[in-house]
Amino acid sequence: MTIMFWILSGAIMLPVHPYQISSKESVIAAPGDDAILPCTFTAVDSQNITNLIINWQHQDKVVHSFYLGKDQLERQGQAYRERTHLFMKEVLKGNASLALKDVRPHHDGEYTCDVTHERGATKHNVQLTVAAPYEDPKWVIHYNCDVILFTLSASHGFPEPTVSWKSPIGTSITTMELDTNTYTYSVKSNLTLSLNSTQTVAVEMKLKALAQYFIKEVTLHPQTGCCVSNGAHKNRPCLLISFPTIPTVFLATFFGLLFATH
Repeated sequence: MTIMFWILSGAIMLPVHPYQISSKESVIAAPGDDAILPCTFTAVDSQNITNLIINWQHQDKVVHSFYLGKDQLERQGQAYRERTHLFMKEVLKGNASLALKDVRPHHDGEYTCDVTHERGATKHNVQLTVAAPYEDPKWVIHYNCDVILFTLSASHGFPEPTVSWKSPIGTSITTMELDTNTYTYSVKSNLTLSLNSTQTVAVEMKLKALAQYFIKEVTLHPQTGCCVSNGAHKNRPCLLISFPTIPTVFLATFFGLLFATH
């Protein structure tokens, strides 16, 4: 969108410094990666670099400023010190994009690029999302005569996902641990339940920021006469496990089950 301001000179109306506002762009970067926040403006061959003003802002924080022909970083926010730079060979060509090194979670959010130049002014908005996909989750089943313990684990993702169990009555506990070196999470979710009849258990893990979605489902069929008390000991149970057929429209990912007995 272009906003045009006019002045009246005699019988002629003349445009003065049009202000161009571009639509918002989106950039995704994982913690620790470098990101480029795009910003362009209409350059002219006669553009004098000393008349060019570029200012990058994140909310109320100054990210990077350029005017009088050089970087002006006295007011730069602490979170951006020694992390930003413009592409100086491209600036006079109309490229005011900003490089942001070693992205951290607190860099997430909307950025504004304001450029004032000899043809007017340009404002550009960029949404930076700090996110990393999780590795393929692992699903482990531990079983004995009394209870069955399901454990879902995933790692190297950011931010925290949501984990939900779709099952009969049971007890679930989910923990998420942040690695302060990599700024990624390790996720572990346990479900404990008793198995007295055929039951279907499903678990879903979602990372909204990247539209990442995992679902696992299994049906357990206990077999009678396999788990019998014998003094202080019990025999191993008999357990049949069946896997459903998942339509591809779900865009779900399935992984093998690992089994252990205790």
